[in-house]
Amino acid sequence: MKKQCSFILLLVLVIIATACSNDTEVHKADKKDGQGRIKVIMYGDFKCPYCKKVETKVMPNLKKEYIDTNKIDYQFVNMAFLGDDSIIGSRAGHAIQHYAPKQFLEFQRLMFEQQPDSEKAWINKKLVDKQIDKLSISSSVKAQIKADYKKKDSKSWKAAQKDQQQYKDNHVKTAPTVYIHGDKLEDPYDFKQYKKKIDKHL
Repeated sequence: MKKQCSFILLLVLVIIATACSNDTEVHKADKKDGQGRIKVIMYGDFKCPYCKKVETKVMPNLKKEYIDTNKIDYQFVNMAFLGDDSIIGSRAGHAIQHYAPKQFLEFQRLMFEQQPDSEKAWINKKLVDKQIDKLSISSSVKAQIKADYKKKDSKSWKAAQKDQQQYKDNHVKTAPTVYIHGDKLEDPYDFKQYKKKIDKHL
C-alpha cells in the first residue's frame, strides 16, 4: 500500500511539474485588462533578429489597427538574454515606459532598426541615448529617462530584472513568443494570426 501511495504521489508531482513547465498555459488568465482591452504579451529581446522580423512584418499593422485604436493592451517583456548588453536596452525601455509611455513603441522600433547583422555586443549607452534623443518629448523628460536607466537599482533596473524573472518563471524558452487573450500564438510572424485571434475576442 505504501509503495502504491508513493507511486501515486510521484505521478502527481510529475504531472504538476509538467504543467508548470508548459509555456502554453502561463498566461491563461491574462485575457483582458481593466479597460476591456485584449492583452497581447510579447516576449523578446532587442538583439533578437527574429524579433526584428516581427517588428518589421507585424508591428506596423498591429499598431495601426489595434494599438492606436485602443483595442489591445500591448506588453513587451524584454527577456534581455542575448548577451550582457541586452539589459541596457531593457532598462532604457522601462525608463521610457515610466516617463513617456506613449513613446515606447517608437523607441522599440528605433532599437530594432539599429540591430546589426551580427551577434556581437552593440547595445551601449551612447547608442541608446541617440535613440532617446530622437523621441518627440521634452529635453527634461529625456534627461530623466537617461538618468533613470543608468542609475543602479532605479525603477527601470528593477523593472528589467522583473522581466527577466518573468520569462524564467513562465518557462519561455524562445524569442519571440506571443500570447493573445491568454493563448500562445503558433506563428508570431503572421499578422493574419494576430488579427484572427484579436477579432475573435473583440
